[in-house]
Amino acid sequence: MAGQHQLFDDTSAVPGPPGMEYHNHGSPALGIPTQAFLSEPMSNFAMAYGSSLATQGKEMVDKNIDRIIPVNKLKYYFAVDTVYVGKKIGLLLFPYMHQDWEVRYQQDIPVAPRFDVNAPDLYIPVMAFITYILVAGLALGTQNK
Repeated sequence: MAGQHQLFDDTSAVPGPPGMEYHNHGSPALGIPTQAFLSEPMSNFAMAYGSSLATQGKEMVDKNIDRIIPVNKLKYYFAVDTVYVGKKIGLLLFPYMHQDWEVRYQQDIPVAPRFDVNAPDLYIPVMAFITYILVAGLALGTQNK
């Protein structure tokens, strides 16, 4: 088999200089190295640098998010449970069946939505919007648009 043309190049030999490990004798060189894309120290450095960037970004977002979006106030509107969602959807579908429309308060603060079906919430509108996006994507995807 020494004189026959090999299907693949022999890569068991010692590699040449960096970037020159791949030799394609039958067609123009593509410059694709056979070894790992990055050397071990370089990949460790890149991973550490990426991790530190992610940590710094998370810290910056955590510090400044309250200036843009009041997270503590938003938590109130998403404090729901399964029973509340069922009752609220029933209220939306059959509003004429509901008698008491007053929002309850506890020490001048409205009661959380999970305890009062009349309390405003954002969970149902956000989930409705996400469902709309998913169903529209499914419908358009099945029509190949």
